[in-house]
Amino acid sequence: MNLEVKMSNTLKFLSADMVERANSGHPGAPMGLSDVLTMLSKHIIHNPKQSKWINRDRLIFSGGHCSALLYSFLHLCGYEVNLDDLKKFRSLDSITPGHPEYGLTHGVEMTTGPLGQGVANAVGFAMASKYAKILLGENLINHKVYCICGDGDLQEGISYEACSLAGLHKLNNLIIIYDSNDITIEGNTKIAFDEDIKKRFESCGFDTLQIDGHNFIDIENALNKAKKSSKPFLIIAKTKIAKGALDLEGSHKSHGAPLGKETLQKAKEKAGFNRDFCIPQDVKLAFESCIETGDMHYKIWLDKLEKSGKKALLDELLNPNFDSIKYPTFSKDTSTRVSNGEILNAISNSLKGFIGGSADLAPSNNTNIKNSGDFPSGVNLHFGIREHAMGAITNAFSAYGIFIPFCATFFAFSDASFFGFI
Repeated sequence: MNLEVKMSNTLKFLSADMVERANSGHPGAPMGLSDVLTMLSKHIIHNPKQSKWINRDRLIFSGGHCSALLYSFLHLCGYEVNLDDLKKFRSLDSITPGHPEYGLTHGVEMTTGPLGQGVANAVGFAMASKYAKILLGENLINHKVYCICGDGDLQEGISYEACSLAGLHKLNNLIIIYDSNDITIEGNTKIAFDEDIKKRFESCGFDTLQIDGHNFIDIENALNKAKKSSKPFLIIAKTKIAKGALDLEGSHKSHGAPLGKETLQKAKEKAGFNRDFCIPQDVKLAFESCIETGDMHYKIWLDKLEKSGKKALLDELLNPNFDSIKYPTFSKDTSTRVSNGEILNAISNSLKGFIGGSADLAPSNNTNIKNSGDFPSGVNLHFGIREHAMGAITNAFSAYGIFIPFCATFFAFSDASFFGFI
């Protein structure tokens, strides 16, 4: 068995073991995506020891139902997710809940669960990176944003709102990997979904490529091509849900329920795994190589930072001085939209990381930042009529680490059904 197959099987069966032990969860997508993640692990530049480094690649799992795969990956790479945490999957007070939560689990870049949110947030991360590059320079900001999504994500409207903006801004730092297994909970996707995803994304301004999601060479070549593209990139990976799960491979029954002890045991034995939560030593070392590689990139980056003349600016962005804001005063006759607009401009005058906008309403609700220009070279974000994407994108700007974003709409539009972001 070659190492890549072994790495994939380790991810696959760790995930299935977690679901089986919890008697709850989603084994199908993690098992179908383990080949893709194995190859992607060789490309992502990150370091569990420097997990907040601003120039790390971002990895977003849009489908929260892939949480077992994400936790397995984080554990194998050396993040603060130990084997006991994997065994407590979906347990009360564990750091491995059924869907990933930002701030709870080391290495999780954002909370995911509602489908489509991860895709839209990934676009937000890519936009944040593009503006960070304007501020700090290409030598300091040149990372990629990788997003893994599924059929459900691409059926949600929010993903297309955001991807339309990604194409408009030519976000060539964004690589979306679409787990196209043609399966939803109710059965084959054809019962409710038959769009040509390739054509739709191309119309949005993406480069696209369809591959066999279980062919390591295809996956490797696709990632190399995506990294060189001048546009955002969609890799359509045709996969089989629950790959390697014997009779359940390709079945919608594997999506949201444990495989069953007998099926799982036979599947593991066929792959050469003879115990639960099995982690071969060579596999662990292969995944943990991200630490050494990440250390090298981080040290090179630190040297560039010292020579860039941008260190003081980065410190200011990381540690905004809120006391420096000089708020204006108003008469009692000043309308709230006017006063709010002046307050936003006062904050912007003092904090370089302040950025935002309104979904085609800036002239009405006074959210334009004066004399500051438009994204990507300025701080005014124009979302068009894409309110849902606006919420997710500004959420990602906040999670990026150096920005204080804002977004706005009319109060009548802002009920819970509108803002579905985390």
